[in-house]
Amino acid sequence: MSQFIEVGVCGAHMQGLPLNHQLVALQAMYVKTCKTAVGYRLFDVPEKVPPRPGLVKDRTSPYAIELEVWQMPLENFGAFMVQIASPLGIGTLELDDGNSVKGFICECDAVKNAKEISEFGGWRGYIAHAKDV
Repeated sequence: MSQFIEVGVCGAHMQGLPLNHQLVALQAMYVKTCKTAVGYRLFDVPEKVPPRPGLVKDRTSPYAIELEVWQMPLENFGAFMVQIASPLGIGTLELDDGNSVKGFICECDAVKNAKEISEFGGWRGYIAHAKDV
């Protein structure tokens, strides 16, 4: 019997986006769409292909950011982690329902000159806005 870990994704790994196949290939299953707790900021990380956001914890931020939670067999989690390129990494994300999951976080240095996109509520909101511009 496999054990599972819940993984929060807030960018290119979301359903229908370019890196979602990495989750699917490791037998991850979609659980839900939700938001982080208030206190996060989201940035468009420069020079990443495909484009992706960087999520940074900032307790002074008024924003909660949309993300998807996926359930992955624990034995596949290491194979997932080795695919994650700097400045992204995995940390603990607090959700708006009081629970926490492991999920994508971004190194602060990478967002010093990056465009903040928190006001769009998440990566999908930002993508939709960018298409309208």
